[in-house]
Amino acid sequence: MDEVQVDNKKIDEAVILLGGMGTRLLPYTKTVSKEMLPVYDVPAIFLLVKEAYLSGIKKIIFVVTEQNYQLIKNFFSQNKYLDNFLKDKPNKKELLNEVDNIINKMKFTYVMQKLKGTYGALYSAKDFIKNDNFIVMYGDDILASDTPITQELIKKYCHNNKMYVVVQETKDLPDNGIALLDNDNNLIDLVSKNKLNSKCVVYGRMLLNKKIFKIKNNLPKHDNDEYYLPYALLNYKDVEAYKYKGKCLL
Repeated sequence: MDEVQVDNKKIDEAVILLGGMGTRLLPYTKTVSKEMLPVYDVPAIFLLVKEAYLSGIKKIIFVVTEQNYQLIKNFFSQNKYLDNFLKDKPNKKELLNEVDNIINKMKFTYVMQKLKGTYGALYSAKDFIKNDNFIVMYGDDILASDTPITQELIKKYCHNNKMYVVVQETKDLPDNGIALLDNDNNLIDLVSKNKLNSKCVVYGRMLLNKKIFKIKNNLPKHDNDEYYLPYALLNYKDVEAYKYKGKCLL
């Protein structure tokens, strides 16, 4: 699949943030990282990579920890021993064909998270991002739609060159971090639950520009000295919210 060209700049890179500990899914995540939890018959992380692949992404930068690095790397590497074992079992080998096909067509890079929080995780990947514009995906947000949501973000960018964040209207609001939008769906603030003029929550898909890295020294820390990516977006006036209407699987 050809990458999408935008003003002679291509969007073919995605950063997937995998630094969380998965505490809301304990005790299962005590030994199995949340991105490896099964969704239907595949690990959740594969659905993210497949979404990126179907959207024209050629390079994935995984931001990992020491706990999940080897597990993720093993899954997205060729397993010659397993391939040889299954060579006389075509029905079993067929189960891996889709995974192997994507592995063979994409480049994977692994970066250790150095700073806390979602912005800290993204900042850890800064030196590995080649192009000006790129996709960001949270490892624990699996969004199901007929057209990959990443592809939709890239199409929107082609029309107006803005940065994008995915939001969804919901009745199940968190206490904080609710997206406040203007009449043109631009992100203007993140508010608390008691401000009922907004019912949108931020989901883990964004299309960003490298300028996001310039405000690191001006970004406040939140709980446990974490830097939060949605709050970094408030430093820019050209961040538009894309309202997602599909299902969240994880």
